[in-house]
Amino acid sequence: MFAEKLVATSEVARGVRPASLMLQGGRVVNLFTRDIIEADLLIEGDQIAAIGTGYPAGEEMIDLAGSYIIPGLIDAHIHLESTLLLPGHFAAAVLPRGTTAVIADPHEIANVLGLGGVEYMLAATENLPLDFYFMVPSCVPSTEMETAGGEITPTQVEELLDHPRVLGLAEMMNYPGVIHGDRVVAAKIAAAQQRGKPVDGHLPAMIGRDLQAYLAAGISTDHEAVSAAEALEKVSLGMRVIIREGSAARNLTALLPAVKTAGSRWFMFGSDDKEAEELLQAGHMDEILRRAVQQGCDPLAVVEMAALNPALHYGLHRRGAVAPGYRADLAVVDDLQTFRVGLVIKDGQVVVREGELAAEVPSLPPGGELLQTVRLLRVLGAEDFALRAGPGPVPIIGIIPEQIITEKLMLEPKRAENGAIEPDLQRDIVKVAVVERHRRSGRIAVALLRGLGLRRGAIASSVAHDSHNIIVAGVDEAAMATAVNTLARCGGGFVAAESAGEISALLPLPVAGLISPEPAAGVAAALKKVTAAARALGASPPQPFLTLSFLALPVIPHLKITDCGLFDVDSFSFVRL
Repeated sequence: MFAEKLVATSEVARGVRPASLMLQGGRVVNLFTRDIIEADLLIEGDQIAAIGTGYPAGEEMIDLAGSYIIPGLIDAHIHLESTLLLPGHFAAAVLPRGTTAVIADPHEIANVLGLGGVEYMLAATENLPLDFYFMVPSCVPSTEMETAGGEITPTQVEELLDHPRVLGLAEMMNYPGVIHGDRVVAAKIAAAQQRGKPVDGHLPAMIGRDLQAYLAAGISTDHEAVSAAEALEKVSLGMRVIIREGSAARNLTALLPAVKTAGSRWFMFGSDDKEAEELLQAGHMDEILRRAVQQGCDPLAVVEMAALNPALHYGLHRRGAVAPGYRADLAVVDDLQTFRVGLVIKDGQVVVREGELAAEVPSLPPGGELLQTVRLLRVLGAEDFALRAGPGPVPIIGIIPEQIITEKLMLEPKRAENGAIEPDLQRDIVKVAVVERHRRSGRIAVALLRGLGLRRGAIASSVAHDSHNIIVAGVDEAAMATAVNTLARCGGGFVAAESAGEISALLPLPVAGLISPEPAAGVAAALKKVTAAARALGASPPQPFLTLSFLALPVIPHLKITDCGLFDVDSFSFVRL
């Protein structure tokens, strides 16, 4: 069968057999020579057979009228769970944007459900008209400073690495473990390297000897760079830098000067965390390409970083370019400035026509252990969010707009007559808490937060990277309790509470407390409503719930909060109030 396919493709290329599909009158983007060629493109089966003129008409003909043919776009690093969508619904949302493959790290659902969560993601992404590749979660639980629901052992890492759609080991967030030779960390890295598979990195603001020790372990990428200088240092030592442009963290503008200096070969694009509403309204990889070109980046270099570079780095054989023998994963765009997609071809089949989905995209319904994962010890009350501290300044988490790093502030808090610490709206300081939701431990940590903008009520989320306990911020302790209890009843989600017992909006996420079973349009509408409700309470970040979720991530500087307490990432230790 395979030999017959090769013969047929060769006959089409020689012009002795009509192609199954011919794209006529297009402009082909050649990433190898950085040329644009006016030619027809012939497809036989799932492969590109030839590029040229004078060929016999294909069995199916599509006139492109001068539009540009680029390779299908590849997201080099994404957490599907952060879109809040099931994989099938995600595919239906991004295929019309020209995305034909993603490289996903399922460590969000793994931190809730362990191996079962990863196995669901693998099963749910079978037989879809978009290629889902995975990296094995390397840090589940992500740290010892929080309580997760699942665990991925070194033995399970080895088993998952042998799956045909698993490309390597996902971002190694435990950089202290790498640098200091932790045996478990080393075993996971070795398992990938022994199979010739890459290891992704996670090293925010790391420089000098620590950086070199991290790279000496064989880690090859990073998506945490926030400045051109940082990116260039990493590239100079042989790393590939994934330029992150998501919903919460946007590093494109800061890192494009590094591309100009070092060249595009060493860079890729990844969305990391991208919410459903933004996918539908602004776009996916097409939005990143559009914004990069607007900021002066060469259009062909931009396409290279979004297609050929990730294909080469992650070993996606004969993908990421428009050339004979390459997989017929293609996007046809009006121009190389707006990248408006009209036609998408996946495995030689038209899946998007005139910008609209033209293929069936099934979705595997979740069940069993994926539901009802929010387990609290008891119903909470306002008293659970009381906060006291000794005299003098206390550490306060400071939000930095459009970044997931935070400030570590030392400020004198506002105190009640009885000595209890209160929110201080004049200085934009509110309470923030993390409630353990996996093991019914009853553990709650409470601290202070500046920069969220809340003026009343509370907002809460069961999406709280990476262990995904419930995180809540508020002005009113009773409203904080109402928000958390609501999420416990519905199995997780985003919620805005006006006051005690009064909910203004709710987006249920019953699948592992992370994902909605609804299609993208429904999730986007509900997300828009709950975001508007949060803003009505005063929340100022563009994506308040995504911003809130990263406050619980104890591997990103500088000050974070987990269910175990307030955590200083720089010293890798807990801080007492």
